Amino acid sequence: MSAPGDVYGDWDAAYVAGALGPEERREFERHLRDCASCSRAVAELAGLPGLLATIPVDQALLQGDAAGAMRPTDAGLERLLTAARRERTRGRALMAGAIVAVAAAAAAVALLLPGWLGSPAETAATIALEQVVPSPLGADIRLTGESWGTRIESTCRYADSGYGTEAQAYALYVTDVNGASSMVATWSAGPGTTVRPVGTTSLAPGDIRTVDIRSVETGQVLLESGPSPGRQAG
Repeated sequence: MSAPGDVYGDWDAAYVAGALGPEERREFERHLRDCASCSRAVAELAGLPGLLATIPVDQALLQGDAAGAMRPTDAGLERLLTAARRERTRGRALMAGAIVAVAAAAAAVALLLPGWLGSPAETAATIALEQVVPSPLGADIRLTGESWGTRIESTCRYADSGYGTEAQAYALYVTDVNGASSMVATWSAGPGTTVRPVGTTSLAPGDIRTVDIRSVETGQVLLESGPSPGRQAG
């Protein structure tokens, strides 16, 4: 839980849910490098992007009044995010329900956009990420082109010895051909674990210059793909 008076104390769930604007996101990421409590908070909400990806298409593509009924207001989404933060203080088990609620609300906004879902995948490629600096992580990613952008499935393995015993928070980033980076997934991992985060981006596979994994605490790039990983699908 963030310290009293921390102006960033309520940003964690919005950050993981992708609700912060570009400037706020970069500001919060700079803050995470120096704030252990906010880094832990982000790690505890790390499953949210994966939950969004599990919402069935037939439930997301609602029409008419049913779609309107599921579309949350800004105030409603804020209440759900607040609930997720409150539940975190009572333990991870109790927090799970609030996170699912946030995932459903965010999905109702994102997945109801016309043309975002419903078409079959166009391309797919599996790429091993390369070490940038020594770390306990090894990972590969699979890029799947969709009508709305790209789905990024990753398999991240954490060595079982030699790097301490505590779980660390990590983030998956994509960088476009113009050099702009955005976070698409976060998670935590400890010795001997394998985690499979899923992220999505509106970028087409061919518009992705690199995919990398960073430490949430320091912002350091740990693993990175080669240039233009999406073009390897062909």
